[in-house]
Amino acid sequence: MHDDSDTTEEPVEFADFNAKLLVLDVLCYDLGVLEPHDGDEDEDSGEDLDVEGQDDRAREYYDDLDLLPSHLALVTELTVDSDLEVLHDVHPGWDGSDDRYDPQNWDDVLDLPALTTVYAAAPLPAHVTERLAAKGVEVRSA
Repeated sequence: MHDDSDTTEEPVEFADFNAKLLVLDVLCYDLGVLEPHDGDEDEDSGEDLDVEGQDDRAREYYDDLDLLPSHLALVTELTVDSDLEVLHDVHPGWDGSDDRYDPQNWDDVLDLPALTTVYAAAPLPAHVTERLAAKGVEVRSA
């Protein structure tokens, strides 16, 4: 894990929390650069699940987690899928049958400096695919 205490980098603010989750899945689970939310530290009382079944502690943890430019520079591939581990941290038991975790604003994804490939379980919006292609990013859809 990286120790960012000596850095002068300013955290990057994401315009869309769902887009941030896509990036966090790579950084926490694929690359191991950031620590994922540890649900085992939470009490298993279910008190932290909202009416919709979202884990409010996990959502707050990921919302508060700072992403630095050096973190974003590590992301070369991104997966857009309802089966991502970070999504199941935020919403245990979510079956992916709706679009609640689909990004509405893709600008932060489009600004990832080293992104080369996006894997999408379903077709991305046409304007997003076009902008990614214009940047030389390969989009692979199911």
